[in-house]
Amino acid sequence: MRLVLLCFTLFYCSLLHSQTYQLFSPTRQIELIVKVGANLDVQVKYQNQTIIDSCHIGLLLGNGTQLGLRASVQKEERRSVNDTLYPIIPEKRAQIPDHFNELTLRFRQNFALTFRAYNDGVAYRFSTAFKDSITIAAETAQFGFSGKSTLYYPSVVKREDADIFHTSFEAPYKIARLDTLPGVDLAFSPVLLSPEVGPKILLTESDLLGYPGMFLQKGSGNRLQGVFAPYPKKIMVTEGEFPQQIVTERESWIARCAGTRAYPWRVMIIAPTDADLVQNDLVYRLASPNRLQETNWIKPGTSTEEWIIGSNLYNVPFEAGINTATYKYYIDFAARFGLEYVMLDAGWSDVKDLFKITPGMNLDTIAEYARKKNVSLILWTLSMTLDRQLDSIMMQFQRWGVRCIMTDFMDRDDQFMVNFYERIAEATARYKIMVMFHGAYKPAGMQPHLSALNP
Repeated sequence: MRLVLLCFTLFYCSLLHSQTYQLFSPTRQIELIVKVGANLDVQVKYQNQTIIDSCHIGLLLGNGTQLGLRASVQKEERRSVNDTLYPIIPEKRAQIPDHFNELTLRFRQNFALTFRAYNDGVAYRFSTAFKDSITIAAETAQFGFSGKSTLYYPSVVKREDADIFHTSFEAPYKIARLDTLPGVDLAFSPVLLSPEVGPKILLTESDLLGYPGMFLQKGSGNRLQGVFAPYPKKIMVTEGEFPQQIVTERESWIARCAGTRAYPWRVMIIAPTDADLVQNDLVYRLASPNRLQETNWIKPGTSTEEWIIGSNLYNVPFEAGINTATYKYYIDFAARFGLEYVMLDAGWSDVKDLFKITPGMNLDTIAEYARKKNVSLILWTLSMTLDRQLDSIMMQFQRWGVRCIMTDFMDRDDQFMVNFYERIAEATARYKIMVMFHGAYKPAGMQPHLSALNP
């Protein structure tokens, strides 16, 4: 009798402490269901059909604390937003409706979860509220799907000289059934699921700041699970034409962060048609608002690019190559045909020293000539060299009137490298110089935008 009573008590307590929360999109076609109990689980429905069966989520701290395991909700907060975003650089839309419903659950264990339901997708993110800095040992992001789905994914091809987390993020997409997906394949996001019935689902992330990017790999059953590059412990520099940093040993954790912060959004875009995928800009909407006070210097345009042809010019009255005469010719070409920019790709300087200009190149002369022709310059840089010479070379770029730089050969998105992106973006913004990242991870929320309150 006591055993039966004990079992009944335990069962009753588990029911008592298991809580369910619902969140609907503004049109109510999408429903997000959050279950808080022994674990944290999320389910997503579209038009009453389950499209994400269960999403297990959690954070494991370096001290062994598991945020999400037997968590206890302290407070529930809800809000609805119907705003308009104005991109600094119009992309798919010059005005972007930002309409969503939001649920924030604050837990007694000093963390919170925020969920958003849009008419074209859902997203969630963790935030923590610890006084001291913390170490993130691992993140659980498991996306479960019911039924048969075809997966479109870019599989990382492992380099011979580096671990699997080194990639230029330029791999071709593979196609496979989710239930037959090779468990060894590691995909960088976004990945696309196309179920036999129902809308397509695209998995990615946004507001990726100070944290490693999310890869995806097959988990148990019909699951995809997030995989995150551990933090570099030892780094070596390769030899060759374009040296780069290679991680030779990694830590047992993925990030060290301020104790109080928000983490990247885990994004599930829902697209009933292929056209809906093309038009979707949910990653942009989830990004942090613009922090720049002035943005009138951000002016994209059309540029020459000599890398593919190797500066081979014919029937010209000078010796073509990486030299002053060749780039003056490109500037004349740009001015004649209305191109705003001329690109100086790799070769204008020593890749290891941006102040060591290639013989035959006079950057002062080229810069002055470009100014007279009302053409702006874009300069290529090697990422590790740019980082080492950042403050001094930015001042030199400004003296030359450089309007944009490209930086190249990052080929990673661990926390160390993501911090590099932020550092370069902040430095170039200080000097009002635009930046292009090449050998770079997918767009994940660094593009600036303004809200309707500050158009």
